[in-house]
Amino acid sequence: MASPSTFLDDLMFRIDVNNLPVRVEQIRVRLKLYPTMLLSQILVEPAFVWLMWDTPSISHRHLLLWLGCIYFLHLVELVFWFAHRNEPNTVAQCNKWSRHFFALALAIGMMWGLGTLSFFPQELPMQLLLVCIMLGLAAGATATDSTHPPSLYAFVLGLMLPLIFRMLAAQDKTHFALGSLLIIFLLVVLVSGHFLNKLILLSLRQRFENQWLAQQLAEMNNELENKVEERTAQLHQKSIELSNIRDVTIIAMGTLAETRDHETGNHLRRTQSYMRALATRLRGHPRFKEILTEESIEALYKLAPLHDIGKVGITDDILLKPGKLTTQEFETMKTHTLLGEKVLAIAESSLPAPSRFLRIAREIALGHHEKWDGSGYPLGLSGDAIPVSARLMAVADVYDALISRRVYKKAFTHAEAVENIIRGRGTHFDPDLADTFLLIQAEFHQIAKQYSDVSSVP
Repeated sequence: MASPSTFLDDLMFRIDVNNLPVRVEQIRVRLKLYPTMLLSQILVEPAFVWLMWDTPSISHRHLLLWLGCIYFLHLVELVFWFAHRNEPNTVAQCNKWSRHFFALALAIGMMWGLGTLSFFPQELPMQLLLVCIMLGLAAGATATDSTHPPSLYAFVLGLMLPLIFRMLAAQDKTHFALGSLLIIFLLVVLVSGHFLNKLILLSLRQRFENQWLAQQLAEMNNELENKVEERTAQLHQKSIELSNIRDVTIIAMGTLAETRDHETGNHLRRTQSYMRALATRLRGHPRFKEILTEESIEALYKLAPLHDIGKVGITDDILLKPGKLTTQEFETMKTHTLLGEKVLAIAESSLPAPSRFLRIAREIALGHHEKWDGSGYPLGLSGDAIPVSARLMAVADVYDALISRRVYKKAFTHAEAVENIIRGRGTHFDPDLADTFLLIQAEFHQIAKQYSDVSSVP
């Protein structure tokens, strides 16, 4: 960021690492203006010679010598400009250009000053014309050299002081008045150049300060974005880890419950896949499209293994009984739905807020034995009062139970299982679910084959 400068700093054009960006820009501006400055000088100088050519007191040879010298200075400046115009980037390079600007401006200004003394005409009209030329050169220098004050002061003083001296040396009222006006004009030009330089400096300094602030904000923003990305990645990884732990825990709990009932892990895989297949097909159904989102289907798939978690609370003499259960034993067996819902409700209560994920798990555990006509258990719910998750689980669980061998029954064929599901349409099962099952029965059969075991049939 550029640092403030004093009048002396600007007059001497001091350059250091603190104000380097501003100084570089000032020098580059003057380099861009150089072709215009050179062209104006090249046009004015021959015009000056042409105006003085017929003056009796002025030698033609001296005029041509003066023009040749000043053109030589322009040539030196032009060669230097071509060779080094892209260099002002470092403190040393800027100092070199500053010294070059000052030297050439002083030399050309003094050439005009010497020309004034040498070719000063005797006729007053010609003198006034010469004054106008000098005033024009001084005014032009104010516009073009204001970015480099040393050049402005050197050129204007070298140009005007000899002319003022020559006017005052005449020692008459007319020339004294002209000399006084030239002094006033000189002061106005120098003050104007100084203020114009200040305006340019303020503009450049403000621009670089804005760029510095923008850079700082960009760096802060990048740093913040990196931290946010890093933290997001950490949270994402943590979420994946927690999700994996949750999924493993669900499978472990479901496997524990099924193992007590002499089931295998494949039963869990099959019922999971049945649930996802049936729910995915129902996504476009008007009754279910608001409920069966991609997120909820994934939750159903992961939570299906918990449908019989309540069996861990049923005693072995009932759960493992090889024959048909008595009425009292069956009533006890039916409580596994309540036990499962209670276990999951206790787990949910330990959370700081209710969990939609565990709510679905409770619905499945509690309601997967409810029936569409209200004859199911444990609450005797009917129709749409039964949660969709429980209705889906009912189809998946019954189909897998039918095709699996139990100690008290043989395994049904796929066709027999399909017939039983369709027979339960509108009584045991939601009619739309039974119809959809019929449409994708082949997919159910393929899942049963894929995860078959000794308790299931192809």
